[in-house]
Amino acid sequence: MIIRRANGRIAAAMFWAAIAGAVGLTSGAMPLAAQTSTTDPLAKGQAGTPVQIEATEGIEWRRNDKTYVARGDATAVRGDLRVRANTLTARYRDKAGGDNEIYQIEADGGVVLTQPGRTIYGNHAIYNLDSRTLTLTGGNLRVVTAKETVTARDRLEYRERERIVIAQGEVMVESGARRIGADLMTGHFDRLADGSLSLARIEAEGNITVKTKDTFARSQKGDYDLGQDIMTLTGDVRITNGQNQFNGERAEVNVATGVSTLQGGGDGKVKSLIMPSSGGTP
Repeated sequence: MIIRRANGRIAAAMFWAAIAGAVGLTSGAMPLAAQTSTTDPLAKGQAGTPVQIEATEGIEWRRNDKTYVARGDATAVRGDLRVRANTLTARYRDKAGGDNEIYQIEADGGVVLTQPGRTIYGNHAIYNLDSRTLTLTGGNLRVVTAKETVTARDRLEYRERERIVIAQGEVMVESGARRIGADLMTGHFDRLADGSLSLARIEAEGNITVKTKDTFARSQKGDYDLGQDIMTLTGDVRITNGQNQFNGERAEVNVATGVSTLQGGGDGKVKSLIMPSSGGTP
């Protein structure tokens, strides 16, 4: 069974109450004006700030599939969170006693999630309310903040309970002239006194590259302490500064200044190739 509501741009506060869970907000809403049957899982109402959705092609309630679908330039807004996509879908399930609960939110096509200070882009997004995990896939995966831009080829995943974000596939973090790349990056967030999250540490694996104004470094693993602005590199470390190259097994790179400290492998040796200045004396 499909119930379709299409009347220009549609405001349906209750439909997207659950989308607030994607950023850890308490969902709440009011019922759709014409849907008063108790068999409608979204007509029961919840306390709190309503969520508003607009869709040019309407909203469908698919009772047999246990889904709600908003189509056509769909936008969901709650407070300072805005989610935009070609299609937004809410999936629900039955509970004991005749109640229902939404367990998954999906966004398809041109997905953009915005909050003050950050914008996230992708082609497909899934938020699972059980695991509290947001996953974005498809082309043009980006996270843009006032200070950094993070891009990934394959996948972006945010695990709310663990406060970590995982980026996979040709990951690149850019901040001014500084660039850090890897096959896989895991970012760890700290919660600040005002309740907001701040990125504190990045673990990187596979084909690590660190580029500053004067230095280029490579390794197989990296651990970036954002508070100290120092990245620790391990595994076949190679640092290039101008025409000079230094090889070892472990290095500390001050990302802000470009100053590097290199350590050797099992024999304790650091290998270097230093080119004399073209204007120097032999």
